[in-house]
Amino acid sequence: MNQNYKNCISILFCVCISLFFVTDLWSLDLSRKKKNAERKLYIPITKKDRCVVCGMFVHPYQKWITQIQFKDGSYRSFDGMKCMCRFVNNPGKYESSKKKQDIQLILVRDYYTLKFIRHDKAFYVVGSDVLGPMGHELIPFDSKRNADIFSADHNGLKILQFNQINAELLDKLDKAKKTIHLE
Repeated sequence: MNQNYKNCISILFCVCISLFFVTDLWSLDLSRKKKNAERKLYIPITKKDRCVVCGMFVHPYQKWITQIQFKDGSYRSFDGMKCMCRFVNNPGKYESSKKKQDIQLILVRDYYTLKFIRHDKAFYVVGSDVLGPMGHELIPFDSKRNADIFSADHNGLKILQFNQINAELLDKLDKAKKTIHLE
């Protein structure tokens, strides 16, 4: 009886260890799939990619990169939110061959995690003391909570969603020196 008990314990131990490794491998596989899905969303840029709105090279500003992908497989990357928003509002002004309906996906980069997220899921802090490559910038976050924390820490004036961003706001951000007056 004692030997059977030891055998049962040994078998149970082996089963538990096997389950642990299988679960660990499964979670590792899920993590890889998530990273691969994120990589598939973003099209890697080259050192030669330039912002079609302002002409700056995009590569040096990794933290600020945004990207628009088109239905034909092409893409445009930008050195910040302001330029990307200007393009979205009037693509034909910057590239006569592009129209709003050609846009398939717009990605922005979460300020804290640097992960690419969909533009329509992000929250944008306006008027903070953190400046982008071209001055005052809309700073994207993947959650309202993170946007609130950043805004409190960096004197943000407002938190907006993408559909609240307009040309008037972009002009105010461009013209602001040290502080922004939104009203």
